[in-house]
Amino acid sequence: MMAYDFSGISSIVDVGGGHGTFLQRILGLNPDIIGTIFDLEPAITKAKQRLNGERFGGRCSAVAGDFFDSVPEGADAYILCSVIHDWHDDRSIKILRNCRKAMAKNGRLLLVEMVVPDGDTNCYSKLLDLNMLVMTEGRERTRAEFSTLLDAAGYKLTRIVPTLAPQSVIEAVPGNSRRTIYD
Repeated sequence: MMAYDFSGISSIVDVGGGHGTFLQRILGLNPDIIGTIFDLEPAITKAKQRLNGERFGGRCSAVAGDFFDSVPEGADAYILCSVIHDWHDDRSIKILRNCRKAMAKNGRLLLVEMVVPDGDTNCYSKLLDLNMLVMTEGRERTRAEFSTLLDAAGYKLTRIVPTLAPQSVIEAVPGNSRRTIYD
């Protein structure tokens, strides 16, 4: 996550964070941030085992729960790495709204996802999109599709930061939704 500047973030929740590897990398590069790994109980049990004796000096916790119900409250940032592409729009909006409800007033949302380029360009993300369609109820999205999805969940897309990996960091902040989709 060297591509993204975490300045101004003091607390972060890794929603769907699994065993915590991704969040631990972020914390290792940003010693002033405290983090929470949030996932279902089986993943959190393993995350707690990994955290036992880790070098983060109490800066990382692990909380079990279901992101379709709620997420831990009050963080400056909520990061979801390869989570939203697993779900169709209605389920994705539910997850994103739960993050929106929980985040601090000036919080931000960070999605780490592939962004499908516009047009007929051949690219890996389009192949993965087909795979997501066949294997899950999810999909890869274009910039416009992410913008529409975020808008429906009460966010404003602020920027997309490319990385060295196939994924980009899609940053959004709370905003006025132009359209309302009810839960």
